[in-house]
Amino acid sequence: MSVHAQARLRSLNSAGEDLAMRRPRFAASGFTLIELLVVIAVISVLMALLLPAVQQARETARQATCRNNLKQMGLALMSYEGSHRRFPSSSTSRIDFGVWSSFPANYHLHSWATMLLPYLDQGPLYGQINFNVSALDAANIAPASFVLPVYRCPSYSGPRYSQSPLYARFSTAYSLRNYVAMGATTVGNLYLQPDGVFYALSSTRVSDITDGVSNTIFIAETREPGAAVWIDGGTSAVASRRYLDSNPPSYAGPENSLNFQPYYAASGNGIDAQFGPSSMHSGGINHLFGDGSVQSISPNINAVAYDALVTRAGGEPTSVQY
Repeated sequence: MSVHAQARLRSLNSAGEDLAMRRPRFAASGFTLIELLVVIAVISVLMALLLPAVQQARETARQATCRNNLKQMGLALMSYEGSHRRFPSSSTSRIDFGVWSSFPANYHLHSWATMLLPYLDQGPLYGQINFNVSALDAANIAPASFVLPVYRCPSYSGPRYSQSPLYARFSTAYSLRNYVAMGATTVGNLYLQPDGVFYALSSTRVSDITDGVSNTIFIAETREPGAAVWIDGGTSAVASRRYLDSNPPSYAGPENSLNFQPYYAASGNGIDAQFGPSSMHSGGINHLFGDGSVQSISPNINAVAYDALVTRAGGEPTSVQY
């Protein structure tokens, strides 16, 4: 090799060594275990902070839907009263007839919830119901299985169909409602001297509500999983006091019936009802008043004050906190 070539080779080698010395050295990238744990902890804290807010937002939306359902029923009730000059009765049969009877299909038993269907944009469903026979006749099983969104509170997480064995004798698909009419202050009055607006064979008019429609409850929520079939009038009205078998003739307990369990223990005389006016909302139970307003009432309301809001012509003062 010539001297010139050897010099050129030494020059290239020297340049390569300099380049290697100047080349940056990169450390391997990635999270350490500690950094990963910190990130997971931060995400967990954020989820814990956000989850209640998300749940509250969802419940607020469900509350709004429930209140809207009641408002729709209020408009439907007033439209019905305007057309028929009376409100629908809770049942088209006597109070002592119901699904607990030996042959319930012998009795008409159509409900206020059924009568409102044409006023709730449910004319086609109403047209499927045979009013020449009982609400519990086999001919009406198909429409009775229809789950009506307007009669369902979105916060209700119970069954869609009645769990009562009395209905199961005929069908396991009797659809429930989550709203119930207020018929009296006590179960005794509901049978013998109804003092509310809706009761069996009633024909109440607006003019009969001398306490004022803004002071009188029409409809309340209910979370009852058995005795709350929308097509059946026999269970479609309740009282403001829970049932107490040992206290005739009123059969009223000292407590109001809001979320009280059991609301009515039949003991072989009727149908068991775990709940009367009740709700799965936190805080209170939504109620439709006669003026179309919807108010949430706390289960802690004084029982006498709640009674006053249920009577149609009791003359009681009703300036109470709900």
